[in-house]
Amino acid sequence: MRAILGYSQEYMAQELGISQNVYSHNERNIGNLPLNRIYQIAAILNISVTQLLE
Repeated sequence: MRAILGYSQEYMAQELGISQNVYSHNERNIGNLPLNRIYQIAAILNISVTQLLE
């Protein structure tokens, strides 16, 4: 969804207040993704958490 909307990993990381490297790891499901970050990502993408997790 991020790519469809034209958002870069750098943009997402900046919106989340994290580094691009951390965001990249999160996107590839590496490490533990905090639940609050899932909600933040869904909000930035303007989609539901359910849609994000599909």
